[in-house]
Amino acid sequence: MDTKIIFVGNYKGGVGKTTSVLNFAKYFSQSGKKVLVLDLDPQSSLSEILVKNNSQNGRQTNELNKLDGKKTLNYVYDLHISRIKKYNSIRLKFDDDIVQEYKKGGFDFIASSLFYEGGIGLDELAVRMEDTVEYLSILKQFLDPLLEQRRYDYVLVDCPPSNNLITRSAFLLSDYYIIPTILDGISTNGVAHYIKTVRNTYQQYCESSPDSVLMKHFFGPQPKLIGIFCTFIRGQVNYSAEMSALKSYVDRELKDDIYIFEEEINNYIDIARSTQVGESSLARNDYQVLSKQVLARILEMEKAN
Repeated sequence: MDTKIIFVGNYKGGVGKTTSVLNFAKYFSQSGKKVLVLDLDPQSSLSEILVKNNSQNGRQTNELNKLDGKKTLNYVYDLHISRIKKYNSIRLKFDDDIVQEYKKGGFDFIASSLFYEGGIGLDELAVRMEDTVEYLSILKQFLDPLLEQRRYDYVLVDCPPSNNLITRSAFLLSDYYIIPTILDGISTNGVAHYIKTVRNTYQQYCESSPDSVLMKHFFGPQPKLIGIFCTFIRGQVNYSAEMSALKSYVDRELKDDIYIFEEEINNYIDIARSTQVGESSLARNDYQVLSKQVLARILEMEKAN
C-alpha cells in the first residue's frame, strides 16, 4: 500500500493541533488526495466539530453524544482489548459505516467520543492496555484491512498531548509526523522533548526490546519528521528572537537538521471561527499555503528515499 500515515502532535495543548488536522485534510483533498482522519484525542474536539457540522440534507443536526458508539475508535479499542484479554482466537470485523464522509471537506474520518458507553474515553481505554505488542498493534490491525480496501493516499492522525499506549502505537505505525508550536520558551523546550520522545519510543520497541525484530518488521521504519510550523502568530509582533531561539535550541538538543517551515499560521479570529463550524477560512489562506508546502516537503522526502 502507498498510504502515508502522518500524526500531528505536540505535548503542549493550545497550539492549533486540531485546527491544523482539519485544514490539512481539506487542502490535501482539494489537491486530489484521498484522505482519512483519525481522532485519537480523548477530548474528541475534532470529532465533535466534524460530527456537528456534517450536513444531512442541508441541515446540521448531528451531535457527538448521539453518535452510535459502534462508529467510534473507542469501540475498536474496547473490543480489541476484550479480545486480547479473554478471547484471543476471535477475529474482529467492523462495519463499513465506522468511516464517515465529511461532506464539507471532501475527506473521510473516524471519530472518537468522550460519551462512549457513558463516558469511557480513549484515555481510560489506554489504562486497560498492557505494554505488549498485542495492545500496541490494535490500531494497525484495525487500519491495515481498511487501507487495503479503501486505498487512501494519506491518513492524518490527531494525537493527544499525552504519552499513553494509544499514542505510542500511533508513533510506531506512522510514516511521518509534523509538529505545530507557538513561539515561546516553554513551547520551544517542549518541541525538542516531543521529538526525543517519538525517537525514544521507536528505539524502545523496535531496536532495544527483546521483540525488536518482530516489532520492526510489523511497524516498519521509524517515522520521519516532516517539520515544525508556528501557529498563533500576531502580525504586529517581531518574532525573530523567538524563532532564532527555537532553531538554536532544537539544533543543540537534537544535534540534527530539523526543518522549520517558513509558512506560519497567523492568529486570525476568522481561522478560529471557521474551525468551529468545520470549515477552512475563506478570508485567510495561511493553511492553504502551508498545506501545499507540506505536500511538497513529503514529496521531496519520498524522492530522497
